[in-house]
Amino acid sequence: MDATSRKYERVTHARDVYSPAEIRAFKEAGHWLDRMLVDYLERNARELPDKTAVVDRGRRVTWAELNARANRVAASLIRLGLKPGDFVGVQLPNWIEFLDVYLALQKAGLRAVTMQTIYRGRDVSYMLNKCKARAIVIPDEFRRFDHVAMVEQIRGEIPTLEHVVVVGSPGPGMKSLAELMAHPDAGDRAFSALRMDPDAVFKVGFTSGTTGLPKGVVHTSNTDMAPPLLVARALGLNQDTVFWMPSPIAHATGLLFGVYDAVLCGGKLVLQDIWDPEEALALISRERAVFTVSATPFIAGMLDVPTLHRHDTRSFKYFLSGGAPIPSALVTRAKEEMGCLLLRVFGQSEAPLHTLNYPSDPWEKIISRDGRPLDGCKVRVVDLERQGELPRGEVGEYATWGPHVFLGYFEEPELTREAKDEDGWYYSSDLCTMDDQDFILYVDRIKDIINRGGVKISALEVENVLMEHPSISRASAVAMADPVMVEKVCAFVVLKPGAELSMAGLSAFLESKRVTRQKWPERLEIVSELPMTPTGKVQKNLLRDRICAPAAPGATGAP
Repeated sequence: MDATSRKYERVTHARDVYSPAEIRAFKEAGHWLDRMLVDYLERNARELPDKTAVVDRGRRVTWAELNARANRVAASLIRLGLKPGDFVGVQLPNWIEFLDVYLALQKAGLRAVTMQTIYRGRDVSYMLNKCKARAIVIPDEFRRFDHVAMVEQIRGEIPTLEHVVVVGSPGPGMKSLAELMAHPDAGDRAFSALRMDPDAVFKVGFTSGTTGLPKGVVHTSNTDMAPPLLVARALGLNQDTVFWMPSPIAHATGLLFGVYDAVLCGGKLVLQDIWDPEEALALISRERAVFTVSATPFIAGMLDVPTLHRHDTRSFKYFLSGGAPIPSALVTRAKEEMGCLLLRVFGQSEAPLHTLNYPSDPWEKIISRDGRPLDGCKVRVVDLERQGELPRGEVGEYATWGPHVFLGYFEEPELTREAKDEDGWYYSSDLCTMDDQDFILYVDRIKDIINRGGVKISALEVENVLMEHPSISRASAVAMADPVMVEKVCAFVVLKPGAELSMAGLSAFLESKRVTRQKWPERLEIVSELPMTPTGKVQKNLLRDRICAPAAPGATGAP
């Protein structure tokens, strides 16, 4: 195996990906701080002990209290027998307990597998098995879903899973997080020897992949901290900043620009666990929120609240948004009706938020472009064969390089080599253009990914599950436009001779397969055949055109 083939074969540390000179350059430029997030937590506990750190559902904890809570959880995880380097799944909502656990993992030298609460048994089982996780932390129930029952059902599928910790009432053979927090605070020094190398893999977060299975995006402490640090510097965020976060903090957006930014700056983090636009406005007003990063439907929902004018949003300065097209009119409405700057950004789980429309940029750029590169982040637009950079203004594949880019996909060297080249450039499979001032404009995607309200769904993954249905002969999943969620899933299926299928029946089947609810098709089209190319590929463009037409006789919607 030559050097080219060996690249990304083993991705456990920054040195597996970057040269010593590149690593040194990132650190000398101040993009990689060479510290863990808990170093800043402990700083805040010393210097700002009585300052409010986190607010959720009416609860408040100070920096000193948050640090003590994390210490108690860390000590208990060690007491359970977990060893440095072990993976622990964290599937919790936007609650203080997420921070208790996530920060405790860093103190104990453990590694995190972050999973959004929307994921169900099929995905959770795959993710835990992929990382050979020894423990998972879950809520007992969230949004009327029984997470305890889910883990009881899949526990036998995960040979390495020894411990299940529950926020709330545990099931048989499980422990409550309250039990773990009942032990005394051992103090910060008790964990100093367990501190992980900031260049070593700390976190794996899963994202939908074109292979039909979720891909584990590998980040170190240094690569994780680079984007929130760059954003904080660009916008002047500090300990007086109130960070409001409605995006799931188990996902890169909410985690990095909510949890990380608040801890790095010593600001206040205000969490919202269940989306409600009226409650969002009340939180912004009551807590004097300043900043967030979230999806387009969130800001659109707040602007459409009839009582918007009754809420005091004067403190709210920045709503950063990406992951879906943002109409220029929405940017204008945010400024005129809420007094905030809706700044378009660009990024992925693999390379979180690395372009930004700065407040000082010309208004015509702010309303029409997806930002320009943050300090230290390189971007370019290349031809679809990835042979070279295109002239400014031409449409091509977007690529980026810098301190913000992930190391690779967890134990997937071939997939990593598809996404990254030998020099470490990440190719996003997004079609973009770049103008003479380095402003990016998103055009379309190359990958067959459906964007449901910022949740990226692999069409192939949906198709693979549909093909398990005993009545389905062929299946194709495509995106259909939606005014609120941006896109939803539409399933075109060819049935086996004599078979019948209803939307309700399909939904019941997907529930039995433990498929994450957001991945369920919300429109079913039963067709006699799928349009094919001469080489045997489904012509999805024709299926998308059909969706835009009036519903066909065989079409049904979600019950």
